[in-house]
Amino acid sequence: MALEKKSKLSLVVPLDGKLNIIRIRNQLINSKYALIEIIALEKSQFTFASPLCLPTSHQVTYGFEFTIFGQSFQVNGSIELESNNDNEYIYKAVIQSEDHVDSEMLYAINQLAVTQNTEYVKLSKSYTPEPSSAVNTVDLIC
Repeated sequence: MALEKKSKLSLVVPLDGKLNIIRIRNQLINSKYALIEIIALEKSQFTFASPLCLPTSHQVTYGFEFTIFGQSFQVNGSIELESNNDNEYIYKAVIQSEDHVDSEMLYAINQLAVTQNTEYVKLSKSYTPEPSSAVNTVDLIC
């Protein structure tokens, strides 16, 4: 039995995205888009924030759109409420698997992780004082 390690990429800067309802039960629906902020990514799911209280029934299918490094992704799935407080709801979107989208999205997530890690390293180095090579000696006469 193989164990699969789940790795979640928490984003330093949220990705802007859109969602709409595309199906309720077996009825196709084409709702207007709502804006979301994606705050964490994984291969088959992501976490997003929204000011909207959305239906979380598994009978509701959502369409999601977002862009990573200029590559647009359109995926479908359901959502689960993670938490809510003061006019912000945090949801987990569970994406319906499509092999070609999965591999492209996983590649983009990995590239984003590398870039984000590089930016984090640069940022943390900017707050680290440079080591001083000169030693200052002060003579005190009392």
